[in-house]
Amino acid sequence: MSETDNYSIDPQMAKAIERMVEIAAEENLGPVPLDPTPREARVRMEAERAWWNQELPEMAEVREETIAGPHGPIRVRLLYPDVPRPAPVLVYFHGGGWVVGSLETHHRAMRYLALKSGCAVAAVDYRLAPEHKFPVPLEDCVAAIDHVRAHGAGWGLDPEKLAVGGDSAGANLALGAALSLRDRGDSPIRSLTLFYGCFDRDLEDESHTLFGDGSFGLSTASMRWYWNHYLKDDADATNPYACPLKADLAGLPPTQLYPAGLDPLRDDSVHMKARMEAAGVPVEYKLYPGVCHAFINLTRMVDQAHELIDDATGAIRRNLDLR
Repeated sequence: MSETDNYSIDPQMAKAIERMVEIAAEENLGPVPLDPTPREARVRMEAERAWWNQELPEMAEVREETIAGPHGPIRVRLLYPDVPRPAPVLVYFHGGGWVVGSLETHHRAMRYLALKSGCAVAAVDYRLAPEHKFPVPLEDCVAAIDHVRAHGAGWGLDPEKLAVGGDSAGANLALGAALSLRDRGDSPIRSLTLFYGCFDRDLEDESHTLFGDGSFGLSTASMRWYWNHYLKDDADATNPYACPLKADLAGLPPTQLYPAGLDPLRDDSVHMKARMEAAGVPVEYKLYPGVCHAFINLTRMVDQAHELIDDATGAIRRNLDLR
């Protein structure tokens, strides 16, 4: 086996899955449709995630801003821990397969990222597919980073201490944005944090064979559905900004890769680690055994979600020279 011989589920993860089943029953969500509409999928995720985003940790300040983007206004939620300003900043892109997810579905995790890193989190409400296919969501994300660099001082942020991160499809967007800015020759990113990212449309990896039947949440069929909604055509699947495993990775900032052990996307991070090391990118890697995709959102029940946040924010603090 490429990563671990132990595929047993973490007991807390098993309890969390039981809670997910209870939530689905409480919300009368019914079985997951085989081919939902994007709207159906979005409504379902908001209902599924609401309980997990209750009992929020306190922040010094939370505010909503709107910036101008290449395709129209972009909402940005700013989460400030109790640190001196201008604060270092983590620009963050939520997961959801480019189709679902929101600032609300990931709100609790992003608060913990702010509190543990000592960074303000600028959470970006980028446009979703299929209404806005590649490269529109990516261009929203690049625009948000550019805005923080150019105007972040007006929000009490320090653009000289700028990190970027995301989970799942958000990790794809974070890496795509880092590649785009590198290719422009003026990237401000000092730290890149990628939680269980999807980095290529190839769905033939060992981890898809082992975990892709849906028993652990995310399925290979769901990933195919997401990719089909995100990309316009097969040509997009050869674009390194959409599928970063096809990219020249040299010159990226220090990067952290954090896959989940029971995730069909596990091997995306395995392959990315090897590619980054070969390209000379400073990379930290840690796999979390026995947990499923999207586990950063399970901080109410799963200790490894807090361990993940502690590990990631420790790396961000080191890369930004925070004490």
